[in-house]
Amino acid sequence: MNADMDHALLEWRANTSTNAATFPVHLHAPTSPGTWDATLTTPDEDTAEVLAFLLDTDPWFTLLRPGTPPTEVRVTSFDGVTALRLTAGGAGDGAGVGDGAGGAV
Repeated sequence: MNADMDHALLEWRANTSTNAATFPVHLHAPTSPGTWDATLTTPDEDTAEVLAFLLDTDPWFTLLRPGTPPTEVRVTSFDGVTALRLTAGGAGDGAGVGDGAGGAV
């Protein structure tokens, strides 16, 4: 992972045409293929609350990294402050935080 690839965006989409929220993140080296640890780059109480609400609604996000196609990821853990674990995959895998309907991309 190079310096350009360590910064990314997580988008939470209500549907294919509506981006409801975007969270800038710093990606750490993949812990295994298709899994990343990420840190919110602009942590504050409001951001953490919005992210926690969206995770309870639906933990699927679109990960946007420079030079790569968008990747559908599920937030499988969030410490409530800044740290996240992301796992690539299709909606409906059944793993992760929240009880959302899945697949909001």
